[in-house]
Amino acid sequence: MRCPECKTKIPDNLSLCPQCGTMVEETRPMRALRRSKRGPSIDTEATPVATTKTPTLWRRVLRVLLWVIVFLALTTLSVSIGAYYGIHQGEREREQSHLGEAERHYQAGLEQLDAGEYERAIAEFEYVLKINPDHPLAGQGIAEAEARIAAIPTPTSETYEIVVGDLYQDGLTHYEAEEWEGAVAVLTQLRVLDPAYEAETVEEMLFTSLYNAGMALLDAGRFEEGIFYLDQAVALRPLDEEALAQRSLAMQYMTALGYWGVDWDRCIDRFGQIYAIAPNYKDTFRRLYDAHVTYANAWYAQEEMCPAEEQYAQALQLINDPQIEQKRDDAAQVCAVATPTPIAPIEGTQTITLTEMPPGFTTGRLAYPLYNTQTDLYNIYALFIDGRLVLMAEGADQPCWMWGNGALGYRNLLAPGISLLASGEAAPRQLFSETGVGWPTFSPDGGRMAYAVQDMAGDWQIYIAPTDGSAEPQVHATGKGPVWGPNGWLAWTGCEAGGDCGIFMDNPDDDQPPSRKTASINDIGLNWDPNGGLLAYMSNVTGNWEVYLLSTGGGIVVLTDDPASDGLPVWAPDGSSIAFASNRDGSWGLYLMEPNGENPHKILTLGPSLPNWTAQRLSWAP
Repeated sequence: MRCPECKTKIPDNLSLCPQCGTMVEETRPMRALRRSKRGPSIDTEATPVATTKTPTLWRRVLRVLLWVIVFLALTTLSVSIGAYYGIHQGEREREQSHLGEAERHYQAGLEQLDAGEYERAIAEFEYVLKINPDHPLAGQGIAEAEARIAAIPTPTSETYEIVVGDLYQDGLTHYEAEEWEGAVAVLTQLRVLDPAYEAETVEEMLFTSLYNAGMALLDAGRFEEGIFYLDQAVALRPLDEEALAQRSLAMQYMTALGYWGVDWDRCIDRFGQIYAIAPNYKDTFRRLYDAHVTYANAWYAQEEMCPAEEQYAQALQLINDPQIEQKRDDAAQVCAVATPTPIAPIEGTQTITLTEMPPGFTTGRLAYPLYNTQTDLYNIYALFIDGRLVLMAEGADQPCWMWGNGALGYRNLLAPGISLLASGEAAPRQLFSETGVGWPTFSPDGGRMAYAVQDMAGDWQIYIAPTDGSAEPQVHATGKGPVWGPNGWLAWTGCEAGGDCGIFMDNPDDDQPPSRKTASINDIGLNWDPNGGLLAYMSNVTGNWEVYLLSTGGGIVVLTDDPASDGLPVWAPDGSSIAFASNRDGSWGLYLMEPNGENPHKILTLGPSLPNWTAQRLSWAP
């Protein structure tokens, strides 16, 4: 038979066309069957019809079964593919859902971080990592929250407990080594923080240290510091006659020296009194002679020969100098024929003496900037323990005393750079000339200075250089506001290369890297305590400027809590109090408080305006 579609001949044993695959059936029996209907004649070829009916039926059944099997197979394959796709799509949807949930919790963590809820922020970021361990930013969020927690003040008592025991051991070490000044600094701080701690032993060691330190400093000619220590000693118990006598002479000497170049009449009178009772005391004799000669020369320069003759004559009573004798004779000759005229006084630096000392100000000298609204510049004033209020420098700010010699360093605003006004000198000398320079600070021995310079990009670099200019300045670190401590350590505010900012501490004389102690770029206005174990500073980490206390051994204490701005803290030389600037009564002023933040009270008024006050500085020295 042939295929009804392609007409290919098909073997009898096949029911499918091998050429096109069409299902076929035998045609001859079917044709014979159709011919049998035309008549009664019998076709012998019709006989196979009866014999082939059953196979043909089975073939049809098989074809149906085959189609059913194919259909079922295709249906199963389709269902399987659909199921696989559904499962895969479900997994993708679940994964996207988890990523979305991780992102929502990450954003929630950022919100908690901005709100200051650091523990909650950490919980959110940790949940993000639980959902998506590969999240690129959640780990950074945890680190930032932990850093901010580290900057949050801890209770005052905790920090004092850390410090007080170490202070006692440190003070005892200094005492046994007869390092009197070091012992005084440590033991005074200890008594302020905890008056009851080993009270009798501490008081005994403190008095002995104050007495010996004071006498040694007076003997070395460091009068202000010596008087300072003896004044602290007498507050504990009476001094013996030797100490009282030495203190009295030192006070008279310092008073006389305070009039040097300011009021020659009083200067000569005070040095004359010392010469009368102790002619060999220090350089009193030479000072008295030089005062007479200098005063005489000043009159001579103004052609006031009569008072010049008088002063030359008194100088010759002390030292017979031919040159001075000649000047005396020349002045006497002119004076003998001169017509008397009113004599103008020889003017010196203007000094104001307060009629009443500020409450609580009992030690040293405090330098501070005061804004002049007429010149739009700052001037530097200093409050002294004897009640003098002295204009130290005009067009200047950021004062810093050099310990041990009374020199004052500052930022010069008129001749941009850093200037130094030495004790007893009328004019300052320029240490460093450059715009964008600030925050001068001196090493404990005064041999080096550190300062910050701002480049054209606005970045600050800290330099260290010899004070005498004998070597070129060297870059020490990136940062601003450096302050040198009594322990030789340098502290400043800056940022690490990775962007983490805060207060840094470093010993500039070793090869160890600096360590970061806080976590905010606005932790500024640093000032060391006399022992070098505590650092006072200001920060707006809570949204308001307050004064903080940082222990080098760990722990931060907030000392002020007022809606106004508090800052620029500075320690008293004996560690008994902290001065700071504040506008808490509506205008700016200087305040004093105890080292634990108690009993804040105003001592001086600075006025209604203090522009750019966070870049200023106070300085307090013996």
